[in-house]
Amino acid sequence: MAAASGSTAHGIRRATALVCAAVVALSTTATGVAAAAGPEPERDGSTGVAAQPGWRTFGTYEEAVDAGPSRTLEEAASVQRNSTNVAEPTALPSELLDTAVQPHAAADDEQWWWDDEDSYDIAPGEIPAPGEYTLDSCARDFPEGRTTPQYMNRYAMCLDGIIGYTHDFGGIEVETDFKLTLIGWGSRDGLRMRFQYRIAPDDLPIDPTAPMTIDMVCEGMGRASCHDTGAKGPVTKTLGQWASSEWVFTEDYSMEDSLPSGSAWPFHEDDLVSFLSTRLIAAGPDMTSDLELTYRCDSASYLPGDEYSGGCIFDDVHPVHLVDMTDGRFTQEAFHIFEAFTKPHLIKPDPAGRVIPGNSASMPGDNLTRMRPEYQPERYRKNHDVAVATCLQTDADYASKRMDCDEYPYRSTFQGAALSQYTDDDRLTYSARPLDSGHNRSAGALLGIWYSFDRILHGDRFWVQVGCGPRALPCGGNIPDMPGSGNTPPTVDAGPDVTGAEGSPVALTGTVTDPDDVPTIAWSVQPGPGVDPGATCTFADTAAPSTTITCTDDGPFTVTLTADDGHGEPSPVSDSATVTVTNVAPTAQLTAPASGEMINARKPAPVSVTFTDPGINDTHTCQVDYGDDDEPVEGAVTQQAGSGTCTAEHVYGFDGLGPRTITATITDDDDGADSKSVDVVVYVPGAGFAIEATGLLEVGRTPDVRCPPDDSQSTATLNTLVGRVGALNVSCTVSTTTGRTEVETSVADVTLLNGLVRITDIESTCTADAEGIERSSLVGRINGIPIGAGSGSLSVLGLAEVAYNESTTDAEGRLVQNAIRVRAAGQEVVVGSCRLG
Repeated sequence: MAAASGSTAHGIRRATALVCAAVVALSTTATGVAAAAGPEPERDGSTGVAAQPGWRTFGTYEEAVDAGPSRTLEEAASVQRNSTNVAEPTALPSELLDTAVQPHAAADDEQWWWDDEDSYDIAPGEIPAPGEYTLDSCARDFPEGRTTPQYMNRYAMCLDGIIGYTHDFGGIEVETDFKLTLIGWGSRDGLRMRFQYRIAPDDLPIDPTAPMTIDMVCEGMGRASCHDTGAKGPVTKTLGQWASSEWVFTEDYSMEDSLPSGSAWPFHEDDLVSFLSTRLIAAGPDMTSDLELTYRCDSASYLPGDEYSGGCIFDDVHPVHLVDMTDGRFTQEAFHIFEAFTKPHLIKPDPAGRVIPGNSASMPGDNLTRMRPEYQPERYRKNHDVAVATCLQTDADYASKRMDCDEYPYRSTFQGAALSQYTDDDRLTYSARPLDSGHNRSAGALLGIWYSFDRILHGDRFWVQVGCGPRALPCGGNIPDMPGSGNTPPTVDAGPDVTGAEGSPVALTGTVTDPDDVPTIAWSVQPGPGVDPGATCTFADTAAPSTTITCTDDGPFTVTLTADDGHGEPSPVSDSATVTVTNVAPTAQLTAPASGEMINARKPAPVSVTFTDPGINDTHTCQVDYGDDDEPVEGAVTQQAGSGTCTAEHVYGFDGLGPRTITATITDDDDGADSKSVDVVVYVPGAGFAIEATGLLEVGRTPDVRCPPDDSQSTATLNTLVGRVGALNVSCTVSTTTGRTEVETSVADVTLLNGLVRITDIESTCTADAEGIERSSLVGRINGIPIGAGSGSLSVLGLAEVAYNESTTDAEGRLVQNAIRVRAAGQEVVVGSCRLG
């Protein structure tokens, strides 16, 4: 749709790519599907993740045409390995299914060839036309929100999305959207492909005169090539013309004259495999994009084809072989595969923890890989020989009972019973058992026909889906063992209800008994009401009836013990118990300040706390009480599972002096708490000096004393340019136990400014402790005038101002007591000063 601006129906959007995110890449993201014992050793490039075909952007139409396919030949050959696309499994038509259950007779000298899955190739005339999409059915059925093609099977794909056309219009980038519906068909019996696409308006364009070109081109990779039997493009129209109607184009491509792409592991050179790319190009004056679709053609002699001997498929799909457990003509074969996937206790030989590959329910796990016997005759025969040896161990006389030795994985796969002789990979195993010969041979015929119907090449990976009905859907309920097996279900007791603490193992004493099997045992747990989100529990051993459970939070939990003997209803059997987990309070450790630490009341007092909590799902808060009259401080908590830290700060001030107890409390979300305390001493620094002069004449503070640490200084006489000072004494002490700070200053006499000012008996005292702050000073006489303790000032001959017993606060908030402060003609002299803070 066109972008909107203001009140108009259209608008201007910030330019995006030519193609909207609704279409994005058409090839799925590679997932690194495990390569289960491929047809030959891995080679360089064989496991590389294939480049993902999808939308690419170019400057011009010519650049897009010249760019060619995005995949290399090696990437094209490995695309199925890395794809995650899963189409609907191919259900064989009823006429072919009827053929499959009438197997060929075996030659007398080839008894081991009974279940040859490769003896039932289909002639071209026997193959019905594949199911197809139409443009309307694609647009109708395409899943909302899907951004990759949808595949009906390996012969039919569809995509429904948006082409977003972006160009410059009057200096502003605008975007016009068109609906794009694209479908493609492969061929089971000819080297040809068909694509059809429809471009329909999504909204009116802002600039209907702008041109847009649409084209579809086909190219081969390596030596491969393709021929457009009726090219429809390139087609150029204005945006107004494109938006005036729905435009439908059909492109037919022939690969009749194409050579094989080249060496493309894992495929056999005689199968003449070619990889091709068809690209839809959308070009404008400012930007060009192409949408790439890739496919594969082959001329394998053992697969059906017309006079050109070949067919083409979309190879970016996982092929799945369907096996119906309800079809009585091969029920035993179907049950054998099902039990190989789901009931390891029935497998011969003992799987010993290994995996039976090919299960479609566990994709993208270990796959099967087709092996053509003409290409690998020795390995094909060894697969059967190993399986027969296993069957003979089960029943040495099975051949006389109209039974065949059935093996899974199939003999016609590289994962067959002889796998261990060709690889060091010990993850995979097989199952072999005697079965009714008719069931075994019908199933082999069914597989051979499916190989042909879905064009499964030597080296192609595929999966198996076992279920009920022609589409092998899940059967529902519990599936019993193969008829005639007999079974007694297990007895399960989860044990009594128990109680324990969070973060600690709680013992579970369950029991499981089974008289005729060793069932699979599993514990599970479900949180009960009121349990906090995020709470989890782990078992010491989920497969042991007697074990322990450890939970990360408190509350009730329901534990369930389940035993499954693999025989179906009434197994699996379960029993439950309740585990009540109690909260455990956190444990706090106050790491700072240290016990007895001296704390300056004028600066922030930091507190640090660490804590642990066995309930690792708990959250925590922190409060710090600094032991004064202020409210407790909320600390900043940093926590991870089971531990954390708390930090806080507080300034005591002059009202908080003396011994104090700091208490930090950590509380979890279940009100469990732990507190830790430390005793500290809060003080303020002190300082004092006897004389200081500033102005025209400078005299540094003398003596200049600060505490802590304690200090005391005396000077008998001081002669300066501003005058004479006699008997100067200053002391400063701080008690480490009470926090009391005491500063005392005394000066016997001062003669200043050439005798203009004479002062005697000067003292000042500053004290601070838990009882409060005291500041005082005494002055004997100023120019013979008695002064005492009162504060005030006097003028000397209009030349000097003398302030006495002055209490003040300096610019940094410290409390100051000056006994004498003299000002005269740009000169200031302070005598007998003490300071707190």
